Amino acid sequence: MGLYETAIDELCKIKKISPKIIASTATIRRAKEQSSALYNREVMQFPPPGIDADDSFFAQTSQIDYKNGIFGRIYIGLMPSGKTKAIMEARVMATLLLLSHMINLDYLKEDDMFVLKDKFWTLTAYFNSLKDLGKASTLVNDDVKDFIRRIAYRFFTKPRIILSPDELTSRVTTMILNETLDKLEKLEYSRVNIDNKRYASNILLATNMISVGIDISRLNLMLMVGQPKLTSEYIQASSRIGRSYPGIVFVQYDATKSRDRSHYEEFKSYHESFYRYVEPTSVTPFSKPACERALHAVIVTLVRYYQDLLKDDCAQFADLSDENIEKVKAVILERVKKINNRSKGKLKYDIDEIEANSNHFISFWREKIAESKNESKKLFFGRKFIIKNSLSTGEMRLLKPFESKDYDQSKETLTSMRNVDSLLKGKIITGR
Repeated sequence: MGLYETAIDELCKIKKISPKIIASTATIRRAKEQSSALYNREVMQFPPPGIDADDSFFAQTSQIDYKNGIFGRIYIGLMPSGKTKAIMEARVMATLLLLSHMINLDYLKEDDMFVLKDKFWTLTAYFNSLKDLGKASTLVNDDVKDFIRRIAYRFFTKPRIILSPDELTSRVTTMILNETLDKLEKLEYSRVNIDNKRYASNILLATNMISVGIDISRLNLMLMVGQPKLTSEYIQASSRIGRSYPGIVFVQYDATKSRDRSHYEEFKSYHESFYRYVEPTSVTPFSKPACERALHAVIVTLVRYYQDLLKDDCAQFADLSDENIEKVKAVILERVKKINNRSKGKLKYDIDEIEANSNHFISFWREKIAESKNESKKLFFGRKFIIKNSLSTGEMRLLKPFESKDYDQSKETLTSMRNVDSLLKGKIITGR
């Protein structure tokens, strides 16, 4: 992302004036170094820390007061003993889903009872990897439903009917993500919706995609399977619940992992001051792996911007003379020099290596232009082939999606900041 910020920053300088960047976060360490590497800016915190820790301008410390609508969030740690992770996971899910269904307070009216149940009706299950989430998706459709029936039989009550789980992950399309968010926000658990056969979400399976930007007041019950790798991720993910009403977070630790056992043993002290454990995130936009994946995309962006090459099939018309290329390289190298100067002897990027990487791609682009002219083919930048990778006769492209299966000599380029891991799709073949 820091590499692409190089191009975005230059595009925003319409009047040769850099734009101001305003950001806010609840979990950060070493903001000065991170902002320098990411945005090439000096950091000024506003407002500065006050003299009272309980009043920092943005937030005030409040005591929980249910009568006046001041709620909190409770964390509960679970460690399986003598049970596998999968069995524990299925039983915890089944118990929480059934108990939210069994809420029955005699002094509440029916409408108020539905409002109360709605706040704990949807169970948000958070996972550290898509692998764990995929296993849980299978559990929900099999073991969880079975355990719900068993528990309901013990309590002499009707079992809760569970539909297929919803997902907020990178493995579903953007259209499905938007539909899921609309469902979570608008489709409440109420008598009217039930009569019209419109059912609220039962289980929401999520990865770290839920950590930022999800603010749905209905979500107040969460199961976190395993301790997240970063404390900042743990705080952000668990903060998605209990934002407007009381929230409960159950954290299921893995007894086979020493890190999880340590968090369980220090559960109380860790949660009393977990903001102090927030780790500084590594931001290295001009490292060698990052440059191999995206530096050429920044060069293409700047060349298209300076030479007004708006159409996708204009790659062969780029003027790659030394004068034009030096202008593009100056933007990138000047940014690297400023970041190096702020680092004060810490991590510094190799300017010669970055320049050599740039020259290598420019030579590659020139060869592509010569090849397209010799063979009378159109040279595309590559947007046309992001969804459909295949090339037809008489076409060439400069860039192709990262980890593309096509074997043409194009430069692999990241097209998404959301996920850079390749997915392996399987197909079940049945035979007699």
